[in-house]
Amino acid sequence: MDLERITREVEWQVLRDTRSKGAVNRRLDPDLAAATLPGALSLELLCPQCTPERVEDLCRGARKQGAAAVTVLPAFVSAGRSALGGSMTALTAAIGYPWGSLTPAARTALTRDCLVSGADVVEIAFDMAALRSGRLGEEQLALEELGRLAASYGAALAVGVDLRLLERMEQVEVLTALRRTGAAMVSLRRCRDAGDVRLARELMGGQMAVKAAGPAEGLEEIRTLLRAGAAQVGVSDLTPWTDEK
Repeated sequence: MDLERITREVEWQVLRDTRSKGAVNRRLDPDLAAATLPGALSLELLCPQCTPERVEDLCRGARKQGAAAVTVLPAFVSAGRSALGGSMTALTAAIGYPWGSLTPAARTALTRDCLVSGADVVEIAFDMAALRSGRLGEEQLALEELGRLAASYGAALAVGVDLRLLERMEQVEVLTALRRTGAAMVSLRRCRDAGDVRLARELMGGQMAVKAAGPAEGLEEIRTLLRAGAAQVGVSDLTPWTDEK
């Protein structure tokens, strides 16, 4: 391997590490002007209308607008990577979305595939069946292992969970287990509730950032979630928030 190639690979690894850490740790003042808010937003491209071409186009827009992250399904990681390469907008791969219904082998293989394809953050859906069948401890250990796998590629681990499917005691139990996984972020799927963000922030104890994945509707709702402690807020379209005065 020649010196130029080694230099390029080191520069890529440094950028990727900075981008993944920035995506989960960045906090902005929620009362800043609307045009500055994309730095706290994750463009959530998890809809059935997505195609590789559409994802690539929207990722270019997110890059231009300075979004914190773009979240895509595994099939679109390569398309997202081609559009976001060299930018500070992190590419997040949503794996097992929405309820984590994958075999352990399939989940590990899919995670590795997304990492190889260039994901900066792998957002693993919490396996709801593990909670219902009394295997929460096993799920915690499995997520810890996936976190180590992500770290070996210079990427960060996030865990997605839908608190709306859980009773309050279950929410506390699951969030406490997730805190112990060493993940960088918990993504609250379908979350537009500031109370859920505050609960997660309290239980994380500062060890994990919180994303309110929404998608949020309206500038004031975004600001409310940020004030509650969200490091990121999910939206389905960046344009309204960058255009709104």
